[in-house]
Amino acid sequence: MDPILLREVLAQWASGVVVVATVTDAGRRHGMTASSFSAVALDPPLISVCLTTTSTTHRLIERSEIFTVSILSHEHEPIGRRFAGGKPAAVDHFGPERWDAAKTGAPVLADAAGWLDCRVAARHEAGDHTIVLGEVLAAGVPRRTAPLIYHARAFRELRDAARGTVP
Repeated sequence: MDPILLREVLAQWASGVVVVATVTDAGRRHGMTASSFSAVALDPPLISVCLTTTSTTHRLIERSEIFTVSILSHEHEPIGRRFAGGKPAAVDHFGPERWDAAKTGAPVLADAAGWLDCRVAARHEAGDHTIVLGEVLAAGVPRRTAPLIYHARAFRELRDAARGTVP
């Protein structure tokens, strides 16, 4: 399979944008932007995220066994960009926004569209990524708002065009 063609085809799939974050025993917070997030099951409550095996986030979640998922709203594009790849791991990506500690201690964005606090339930190696299943320990919907979408390698907003309102 031609990897360039595959990337082009997969870029046509619109998805929501999340920040996957964790914290180490030493209190070091780290996170990354992801669009490979999915609900898996309600009973038991499971979600999945796909992490590049060479990423700092992957390594720290492997060590801590905990992570959070903060679902970004349409106004969180700067946060999505800040947590995107290509920046040194030593840089604090958490910025000026309020980040609360979830039940596990991992950070969640206080004004996220929604958040999930998870413990690693399983890992599945999948090529250059690991599919991480998280058992949801706590969750919240701080506010109802339109999501941030990633499509064709760009951030987009999803709006109800017929009514001009948030769905």
